[in-house]
Order: sequence, then C-alpha cells, then structure tokens
Amino acid sequence: MGHQQTGRMGDEIARGIHGSKSFVGVAFLTLLLYYFGFYVIGLIANILFLSSAKQTMQITGRSPSGRGCLLFLLWTHLFIPIILIVLLVTIGVGGIMSLVPIGG
Repeated sequence: MGHQQTGRMGDEIARGIHGSKSFVGVAFLTLLLYYFGFYVIGLIANILFLSSAKQTMQITGRSPSGRGCLLFLLWTHLFIPIILIVLLVTIGVGGIMSLVPIGG
C-alpha cells in the first residue's frame, strides 16, 4: 500500500516539475538560430525542443508555455517553404510549357 502512495507522489512531483516548464526561451533561441545563418541547427533544435514539449504535455495533460511558438517556427521555417517551392516549381514548369509551341 505504501508503494502506491510513493508512486502517486512521484507522479505528482513529476507533473509539478514538468508543469512549470516554459519553452518560450528556447523558442526565441531557435528563432535566433534560424536567422543568424544556422538554419539546420535551428531546425534540429526546433524538433528536439518540440519533442520535449510534447513529452511535457503528455505528462501534465496540458500544453506547456511556448509549445505554440515552437510549432509556429517549424511551420514557418520548414513546411511553408516546402509548399511554396513545390507551388513555384509547378507554376514554373506550367509557365515554361505554355511558351513551347505545340506541333511546331
């Protein structure tokens, strides 16, 4: 019986520690890494910090402060550029093909 109480107390302590975590500072650091020429390092840091924020969210049951900032950074520095490149390539190829006369 005493063992269960210790486990619960340990869980409560872990929730308390993780509940007070903030990822705002590391999100700002990640932003600086992206813009001062360390894009790949910033991307890796972003993914690692986001993974840690996800773990904190699973432990506490709520999203930690700064998690949204990390998600925003990942979207704006990885997914949106990829989507834009694909669109530009698609439009560019379509535009070039429209300049080529068909049937000579």
